[in-house]
Amino acid sequence: MRTQWRWTVFVLAIVALLVAAMWPRERQSADVAQPPSAPISHVGESAPSDDASLAALAVAAALQPCPLPDPQGSPSGQLSGVYVSCLGSRERIDIGRALAGEPTLINLWASWCAPCREEIPVLSAYAEESGAVRVVGVNVQDSQSSALALLADLGVHYPSFGDADAVQRTLVAPPVLPLSFIVQRDGSVERITDPPVFRDKQQIRDAVARMVR
Repeated sequence: MRTQWRWTVFVLAIVALLVAAMWPRERQSADVAQPPSAPISHVGESAPSDDASLAALAVAAALQPCPLPDPQGSPSGQLSGVYVSCLGSRERIDIGRALAGEPTLINLWASWCAPCREEIPVLSAYAEESGAVRVVGVNVQDSQSSALALLADLGVHYPSFGDADAVQRTLVAPPVLPLSFIVQRDGSVERITDPPVFRDKQQIRDAVARMVR
């Protein structure tokens, strides 16, 4: 009887060892089948995967067409040779040539910039006034999808260029946003420093009257 009991204990011990040996393998298989979650990335979440998606966002924003270079015009000015895309497009154009010949207020902005979000509707209201100089946005340090989504949300329709970090690098200015400049008829560029951020339309009128030649 005692011998039988010893064999029973021995068999149970062997079974326990086999179960213990098999358990990590099953757990490892489960880990392989279900890898840990990847970190959430916010950089490309709203970026469209193709030109069709980008075009759809542009339609929703309903922006006015961007100025195009005059084929007969000659390169001139500080921004000549700087290539950008109109928001909603991948086609690159020379922004210096596109803005040549007409005084233009350009505003550098980004969708993540809080003061930009406050200033853009003021610029839009000014741009709709009779006698206003041309207003053009220049989106920097941003994705086109995020930029278009913000403009659609704000109901702002004046033209805006994207993929335009080269503009910010070309212009002499501190690394802050927003930034506004007057591009003169001859292509020369002057920064608007008073005020640094527009709070009402009269501030824009005053700056334009003071600076446009």
